[in-house]
Amino acid sequence: MKIYDRNRNALTIGQRVMVAATGAIDYLEAAKTENMSAYDAEHEKCVQLASSRERYAPIELIKLG
Repeated sequence: MKIYDRNRNALTIGQRVMVAATGAIDYLEAAKTENMSAYDAEHEKCVQLASSRERYAPIELIKLG
């Protein structure tokens, strides 16, 4: 399933992203969207970043570059 950042840009594994709330920059490592609706995939914490092992909702991220 495709996931989109807060500006509706498509996100893919390996892309640089910024966490909107903190300004931290990281790389998208994984997106666990199996068995989710499109709404849930955008709003649930299903995206894992490379350095930070926390999960984020795609709507909390901003695609860079």
